[in-house]
Amino acid sequence: MTRIAKAWPFSKVLYALVLIGGVASGGPLEFGARAFAQNIKPEPMPLPPSEFPTPSADLEALIAANNVAALRKHAWLLWSGLTADSSQSFNGQVLPIWETWLSEEETFSPVNQLAAAAAAPRPRILRPFAPPRQFQHGTSALAKALVARTDPKLRLKAFVKMSPESASFLAASHETPAKSGQSYSYISASDLAQLNAALDQSNTAVKDRKIIDFPAAATDLKMIFLPVKPSGLSAIPIWNGAADSIDPTQPTSDTWKTCVAVDPTNSRTGTASINCNGQQVQAEIVPLKAFYSVQIDAAEAATINSLSKLGGAAAVEAGDFQTLVAMHVTTKEIANWTWATFWWQNGKNPPNDFPGSVADMPDAYKVKGPWRNYAMCISNSMVVPATDPKGKPVVCFNPYLETNQADGLNSNCMSCHAMARLPQTGPGPYPETYLPNGFVDLADPKIFGGATKTDFVWSIPIAAH
Repeated sequence: MTRIAKAWPFSKVLYALVLIGGVASGGPLEFGARAFAQNIKPEPMPLPPSEFPTPSADLEALIAANNVAALRKHAWLLWSGLTADSSQSFNGQVLPIWETWLSEEETFSPVNQLAAAAAAPRPRILRPFAPPRQFQHGTSALAKALVARTDPKLRLKAFVKMSPESASFLAASHETPAKSGQSYSYISASDLAQLNAALDQSNTAVKDRKIIDFPAAATDLKMIFLPVKPSGLSAIPIWNGAADSIDPTQPTSDTWKTCVAVDPTNSRTGTASINCNGQQVQAEIVPLKAFYSVQIDAAEAATINSLSKLGGAAAVEAGDFQTLVAMHVTTKEIANWTWATFWWQNGKNPPNDFPGSVADMPDAYKVKGPWRNYAMCISNSMVVPATDPKGKPVVCFNPYLETNQADGLNSNCMSCHAMARLPQTGPGPYPETYLPNGFVDLADPKIFGGATKTDFVWSIPIAAH
């Protein structure tokens, strides 16, 4: 339940991306663990046109009416499409649709390196595990420690995926503004700087200082993983509300008092005593198959440890499983994108259905197996009523991610992503004017004056090369 508080044709670019799978060693982008894959091709969501993309007018009507149940059903529909089996496998494991998609690193690979790919083919990198960028929000001591990787307990790993429609859009140059006669590549930092300068020179109104919109079917994802050992029982913390934390005001997942004991053999039941964030607790035993997980090899483990500065008991080892505990999902079906976030909740509702629940999930024919164990909340408007600048802020956060913020328990995706723009300000990848929630006026000169809005997509100002 949501709480209220000059371009290559895409076929050529995609082929090159499939070959190169990122940037060669020593290139400008830094990858996490590399899950190398040959001939994995991105597949679109297997939903009929009558279901996706949903006409924006239909969704906007539901938003205006604050029809939360219908909007949740729409989010679960997206979940069913994303998690459906694709026609492809990797290391003997059938890939869900989202696993076939291009990573952010692949999508933003420099064109000159793509052109070189034909002479030196490289496989795709399906899973560029790295520390979550979310932890660079804010200036708190905790945020700084997380960025510096000084907390050995922090094991969360993340990467971004972009649908074929998003990748296709970014692979092309776009006339910006429309009918201006000037085209720009949105994966090129120099092109984006030229666009911003052109908007300055033409005295473009603040509301119109933006890239052109992504297509309606564009979908972007962020996945979050935690490790499970290949033998014995591994503790995975599970959200049981802020009160179930040693720090209720900033309840990051490494402070939760409740864990499940994950059994990689899928054979044990009952309960077991396990170390849960430094405390010995009696935990429910759950099979690894209750999660979506992938097993990593020695090279992947070494890369994760190097990038994340992990050692000792916190180090990742070959044979470990990375288990999916959370996923952000956003689609361009409406002007401000739809926003939903999912996290592993063992198929149950968290206390007081906060920040969301498993309510309105479709039957097991549409959402299958481990994918039924994730709860969800939505933030398809910043406030309610949706167009009222003084409306009540919508609250929808992912317990595994936004709780690192001092104000994360009151946050939502749309308000944060509305701030996506360039040039960047502040020391980190996100601006000092980051807002957790509330109405964001996209024509506000105090926020967007002299900047170019990037259609709610942080990847553009952060990953453009």
